[in-house]
Amino acid sequence: MARTLDEYLQRSKRANSKEVLAARAVFDQAYGIACQVTELREKQNLTQVELAEKTGVPQAQISRIERGVVSPTSATLAKIAEALGADLRLVERSQPSARRRAAS
Repeated sequence: MARTLDEYLQRSKRANSKEVLAARAVFDQAYGIACQVTELREKQNLTQVELAEKTGVPQAQISRIERGVVSPTSATLAKIAEALGADLRLVERSQPSARRRAAS
């Protein structure tokens, strides 16, 4: 029996199924965006309400983005990036994505 989450994830067939790996990849991407938005907003001492006013994106949507509950559209991300003085970039992954691993 696994004693830690890491041990469970390494041993579990279900946790390593194609479906779960794909879902985990989506979550990881949304969580990464959430952390970046929150960090940049806080760095500029902006509240969610202030960011909403600068972007025209509802505060509730910004909250959902920062919690990783939704994956924002590219248009929404562009508005947020502009308001925070940030760039949107595609960065090469150091490891293959779960989607590509599942397909192989």
